[in-house]
Amino acid sequence: MKAYIKNTGILLSFLFSFMNVCYSQQTVIAEALAPNWVNKRPVSNSKFVGIGMADKTGGSNYQSEAKKNALFDLSSEIKVDISTNSILYTVQNNNQFNENFNSLIKLTNTDNIEGYRLVDTYENEKQYWLYYELDKVEYENLKLKKKQQTIAKALNLINLSFDDEANNNFTGSLKKRIQAFGVLSPYLNEEVNFESSNSVKNIFDLSNIIQKQIQSISIVTSKTVSVLKPYQPTYKPLVYKMLIKSKNPLVNFPFTVKSEIESIKISENTVTNENGDLEINVKKVKPLNQEVYFTLNPDIDKLMSNDSVSRSSIVLLKQFIETSQLKAFSRVRAINIFIQCAEKINSKLNEQKILEPIIRTKFNGEEVKIVDQKELSDFVIDVDANTQKDISSDILNATYNIQLSFIKVKLSLKDNVTQEVIYNSEISDVYGYGNSQETAGFNAYQTEKLKVKLNEALFLLKRKLIVY
Repeated sequence: MKAYIKNTGILLSFLFSFMNVCYSQQTVIAEALAPNWVNKRPVSNSKFVGIGMADKTGGSNYQSEAKKNALFDLSSEIKVDISTNSILYTVQNNNQFNENFNSLIKLTNTDNIEGYRLVDTYENEKQYWLYYELDKVEYENLKLKKKQQTIAKALNLINLSFDDEANNNFTGSLKKRIQAFGVLSPYLNEEVNFESSNSVKNIFDLSNIIQKQIQSISIVTSKTVSVLKPYQPTYKPLVYKMLIKSKNPLVNFPFTVKSEIESIKISENTVTNENGDLEINVKKVKPLNQEVYFTLNPDIDKLMSNDSVSRSSIVLLKQFIETSQLKAFSRVRAINIFIQCAEKINSKLNEQKILEPIIRTKFNGEEVKIVDQKELSDFVIDVDANTQKDISSDILNATYNIQLSFIKVKLSLKDNVTQEVIYNSEISDVYGYGNSQETAGFNAYQTEKLKVKLNEALFLLKRKLIVY
């Protein structure tokens, strides 16, 4: 029995060893069956070759990845010559050319390759391979046909842009010209000329007319300078008029806005309205006493965001045109406050000011300036304080020979331009004692309770003016 078990174990061991050898031989055979094009790239005088591989462990989309790699490989075989009469050649000679343009042209070629065919595929446990071919003669014929169709499409857009221009549709005209540039962008490395009834005969003319059109935008210099005040709770938009050729309003056109000073925070995107008015929305202003400038740039990306123009075409266009930066300016100055304080004891003015110095101290800072003339102020703080005899004063006087007086303080903040009352407050329930009503009233002004209540009211009032 033991001998039988021993012989069975030997037999099983031999069987497993034999299966491993067979599996190894099958793997070697499978690897050996990989087509020649996987190990050695084919060379052809009549065909472009594109081979792409993707790692199967990288995810389920390995087939799409292999195809993308194969087409990029195919496009890299297609020589991209830069014609001496092309727009890219001109930019290159102006030392503004960089490797990104080459990459963009290659990517454009990848997107526009037609007529290729799948020759073979191969895969093993780890990799997936694709092999494409493209007939060189067929490619040139298709390319020429597509170029002619593209030029025709661009020319139609250019012609329509002149119709828009004749109808004073500035935005529509510019958009069509940029669309035409996007259509022609795959041929920026080639000489492109076309017959036209207008002044645009090639890509040079097109880029020049786009530049001139954008440079025709101007900003109207206002006779009155807008004023910004620091730390306001809200700001009214700064409004500027935008014109075309200093005549017609620029309607529904997007701009980017940059503040030249970090102390001014603004919304960096805006659009002109139907009247050509451009609003700059201010978010925060820190104390300054100077003119501040904003840089306005036509926002080509926003303008073309809903049109079929590739991002790469917009990037290229920006390299070929120069747009003059428009400047808008405003002035930042402190908030001017006038303090109007009437302090009375039993309805008679008290010449010895007690509340006003406290108020002045609370508004002493670089963001606020206290002025002595009401007409120069932005806001008026109005204080009306008065003391009166309390109802229980006679009983206290008869019993203890002490007079009792109470004080009432009305506090308000008014916009001196609109006369709008922004804040109202009333302080009461504050008393003063003395051997006379005059002394009792004076002591009411001196109480710590009044100072605490006044400080609370001034804090709330200041919050209506300043938000840090």
